[in-house]
Amino acid sequence: MYNGFTIFSAEDEFGPIKVVENRTTRKLYFDSPVEQSCFYLKAPMTLNFEYQQKIIDLLLKFSERCSSKDSHPDFRVLMLGLGGGSMAHHLYHTLPNLQMTVVELRQTVIDCAYRFFQLPDVAEIETLQEDALEFVTDNDFAYDAVIVDLFDSHGIPADFSAENFQLNLLSQLNTPGLLIFNLWNQMRHHASDPLKPTKASGQILNHWQNLVANHKNLRQTRYNIESSDNLLLAVEQN
Repeated sequence: MYNGFTIFSAEDEFGPIKVVENRTTRKLYFDSPVEQSCFYLKAPMTLNFEYQQKIIDLLLKFSERCSSKDSHPDFRVLMLGLGGGSMAHHLYHTLPNLQMTVVELRQTVIDCAYRFFQLPDVAEIETLQEDALEFVTDNDFAYDAVIVDLFDSHGIPADFSAENFQLNLLSQLNTPGLLIFNLWNQMRHHASDPLKPTKASGQILNHWQNLVANHKNLRQTRYNIESSDNLLLAVEQN
C-alpha cells in the first residue's frame, strides 16, 4: 500500500500515523494513501511536491521585497499545519532572517518531524502543539507571512473553511503581509476535464474573492499546480 517498510506507527485520537521508508525516501501518512510528507534520504533539502516549491518561491520573493522596504530585521512566518516539516526545514536554510512559529494539532506529528524528517531543533523555529482555530482566535501577534496547510485524511476540515477562521487569519498579517493557502481541486478523471475546487476550497476562495473586492489594500492570485490537484491561493496585503 505504501511502497516501503513501516518504521514507525502510532495512533492518537485523530487516527493512525505511519512513517514508511524505502531505499530512497521516507514518507509520512495519516489514515489514507495520500502522502503528507516526503523526505529524500540522500537529498534532504529536496522538496518533493510542486506546490511546496511554489509556496517557497512566493515566500522568498515576498521576503526580498519586504527587506528592501522595511527596517525590521526578522521575517516572521506563521505556519498552520506541519506535516513532516519539509517547508519549515527548507525555509530555515534559505532565509537567514527567518523567525517561524509552526502550529500543529497532533503532538505525534511534531515528534515525527524532528525524529524522522530532520526538522531543525533551533530557536528560529517554534513548534506549538495547539489547535489552529484556537491559536488564530487568541493570538494578537502579527506575522509577515502566514501559510495555511491544514488537512486531515479526508481533506480540509470544515472549520477551516468557515468565515470566522478566514477573518481571524487576516488579523494575523502585518502590512505588507502575505497569506498562502494550500487548497485542493477535485480529482479529474480526464486531463480535458475542467478544474473545479473541492467544496471546502471553493468556500475559502469565495470568501477571499468577496473580501478582496471590498478592500483596496488586498489582492489575490490563484495558482493551479500542474503536477497534482493542489490549488494555491495567495493573498497580499499592502
